[in-house]
Amino acid sequence: MPTICLLTCEHAGFEVPAEYASLFKGKEEVLYSHKAIDFGALRLARHMAQTLALPLYYTTYSRLLIEANRSPDSEELFSEFTKKLPNTEKQRILETYYAPHRAEVERKIRDEIAAGNQVLHLAVHTFTPVLEGKVREAEIGLLFDPARAREEAYAHQLKAELHRQNPARQVFYNSPYPGVDDGFPTYLRQKFSDAQYAGFELEINQKFFLNGEASVWQQLLDEMTSAVKAVLKT
Repeated sequence: MPTICLLTCEHAGFEVPAEYASLFKGKEEVLYSHKAIDFGALRLARHMAQTLALPLYYTTYSRLLIEANRSPDSEELFSEFTKKLPNTEKQRILETYYAPHRAEVERKIRDEIAAGNQVLHLAVHTFTPVLEGKVREAEIGLLFDPARAREEAYAHQLKAELHRQNPARQVFYNSPYPGVDDGFPTYLRQKFSDAQYAGFELEINQKFFLNGEASVWQQLLDEMTSAVKAVLKT
């Protein structure tokens, strides 16, 4: 059965519609922090999409407006800036700035399965190098559900390929977050079987993007892209 790979990026930007800008008055700096955007994630996703000719779906609305990487019933769907809005306003945000992206991706997966294909979904994210004073050791995190055989097999292949290219690279399974925590792939696993769908969150340490050396960031882009390319050929 052919495998179709698609990319998503749920934290691609820090856009806040003008009608909600007042919610952040006096705290605008938070919109340019890791709390609002995954720095470098969209650039990595676009690089892989262009190099490997893969479909890419992303949303540039800030996660502080609504969290595109949480399920509709999650308590983390709305941030401290939006959780106190009236329910009617929350529903409007949900329908306008959250649902379209997720519905488009789910529709694409259903179409591919209907066409007789298996789907490999790579959700591209980055994480802050230091959180609450603790330095994260992972450089690349592969987040997946170990109970799903295809995901575990892909994880081993990706890690092996990344280490083949760069033995010193710190590639961790399910770090800095557990792969079964609520996220878009976790939600989609409830919709599709292991045979139909394999979903990952690729978590890249933002230190590569933020250190100011273009060659360091480019090396990471090339390693990640080559690893995915190799896996897709197997």
